[in-house]
Amino acid sequence: MNVSFGVAFLIAGLVFLGLLSQWLAWRVKLPALLFLLVLGILLGPILGWLRPDKIFGLLLFPTISLGVAIILFEGALSLRLSELRGLGTVIQRLLSLGVFSTWAIISVATHWLTHFAWPMAILFGAVTVVSGPTVITPILRSARPNAKIAKVLHWESILIDPIGALLSVIVFEALVANSAATASLGAAGLSFLRIVSVGVTLGVAGGFTLGWILRRRVVPDYLHPLLVLASVLMIFALADALAKDSGLLAVTLIGMVLANMRDIPLDNILDFKESLSILLISLLFIVLAARLNLTEIRAVLGPGLGLLVAIQVLSQPIKVAFASWGSELNWRERVLVAWIAPRGIVAAATAAVLGQTLQAVHYPHAALFVPLTFAVIIASVLLPSLTARPLARLLHVDEKEPQSILIISANPVAQAIAKALEQAGFACLLLDNDFAQIRTARAAGINTFYAHPVSVQADRYLDLLDFGYMLGLAEDHALNIIASMRYKPEFGLDHVFILTDESAIAGRDRQQVAAPYRGRYLFGGDATYVRLSQLLDNGWQIHTTLLSESFSWEAYQEKHRSGFLPLFVITGEHILRVMLAGESIVPASGDRILALIAPSAA
Repeated sequence: MNVSFGVAFLIAGLVFLGLLSQWLAWRVKLPALLFLLVLGILLGPILGWLRPDKIFGLLLFPTISLGVAIILFEGALSLRLSELRGLGTVIQRLLSLGVFSTWAIISVATHWLTHFAWPMAILFGAVTVVSGPTVITPILRSARPNAKIAKVLHWESILIDPIGALLSVIVFEALVANSAATASLGAAGLSFLRIVSVGVTLGVAGGFTLGWILRRRVVPDYLHPLLVLASVLMIFALADALAKDSGLLAVTLIGMVLANMRDIPLDNILDFKESLSILLISLLFIVLAARLNLTEIRAVLGPGLGLLVAIQVLSQPIKVAFASWGSELNWRERVLVAWIAPRGIVAAATAAVLGQTLQAVHYPHAALFVPLTFAVIIASVLLPSLTARPLARLLHVDEKEPQSILIISANPVAQAIAKALEQAGFACLLLDNDFAQIRTARAAGINTFYAHPVSVQADRYLDLLDFGYMLGLAEDHALNIIASMRYKPEFGLDHVFILTDESAIAGRDRQQVAAPYRGRYLFGGDATYVRLSQLLDNGWQIHTTLLSESFSWEAYQEKHRSGFLPLFVITGEHILRVMLAGESIVPASGDRILALIAPSAA
């Protein structure tokens, strides 16, 4: 097979540059979209190294459509209906009244600012009503608004994308029909009904069928990610073949159905889809930005900023006012919801596809359609990225860094550690299915949750928003392992810790659980539950000690040389650092040490 080294190297280079952009975005806490767009403009219109239309040819836009479908499906997998308690009405209004008010205001502003003809201004308004999880998620991570704000923006960002794409298609077909003097209101209405009916039917049927296959284990677990990917792409393609542009609605509904079905094994699928989505987002933004023209970009900078003002000052406040009337959202929360209004990959991809067709039929100002969309995308992402966090703090609607600690079990060891941590300023929650231990912990004033750590009850009702750590302190080592596997996706492997066991101490590889499937081992290398329990029974107690210039870490060790076991270090910035087996931490002046101290050394 004859493969062009240049093209292969270019594609590999784009994947690597996409990775660097994502890493840089993580470091500076900005959406990766900004770096990806700059990179695409640099490689395309500035240096001329990347020419997507020439390289990919006829495969370019079908590939873009499939990529957007996977991104929307992955986002929809996180939409659980249980999260909508008290906010369902707000979401519904955002997706109905909010969409139409935004569409109308952007259309009018576009006509006035750019002198687009009314049909194309209305089309531009439809394309830019969307938001998108690819841009909302990093902004929410940076701004850390409270749960109500985050849920509203997250749900809207995913559900509004297929709605915006649907509106764009209907308006575009009407525009083309009008230019051909064959416009028909009835035909447009039938087209709308056909797209919705095909998308809903295939999406719901496909979601339930796929869920049934996954639940019954008809296909082995290792094939689940591939099965889901193949099914989503096939249903998307089938929906588009039956009714053009109904595929995005179908894949969004597949994701929602799977997310809300019980007993569906989604962990492997979610991990795979998240990695795939990051790859696709990186490539799509670079490729789409590389198709821009520098002259056209300069021509739309002024109108783009004007549209941003119209969106932020008029469109968003009016939309949120309509949606939140009589809801649980207070005025501070409404202000922040209105302020965060980025546009994402669906706007970029839709504009690229429609803009090419408009240029092909020589529609007036068609060459400015795509650059103007990208100008709005960049400005609408950059503004909240730089200002949302300070604004959330100013309005007092921000969440602090997650410092609460989820502790598996309510046994005496767990209770002693929880009391010490709470006295040091860290909220703890004991999660256990043993009611006798739960009752004892409650009597001691410790917060508890009565359920098995991996139960349906815990999945549905355990709110982990404020939690940043998990400590597996159960006497049953297997339970600690299971809990670490369950909560590792929530907290990350670096924040999941468990007690060691005899097999780990003895180094028996046949019995010891491999590192990827468990948390990191707590405290000393021999800190099993049995040993900690014995120490407490023998009179050892947890003490908190502040280090200073006059009482250093060396002096602390000398004072307690007859017996102590370090558990935690709390830095001067009130950050919890867990003492781990096989690792040494040298605390500094101003840090506090939480340690088990022998009676003779206290």
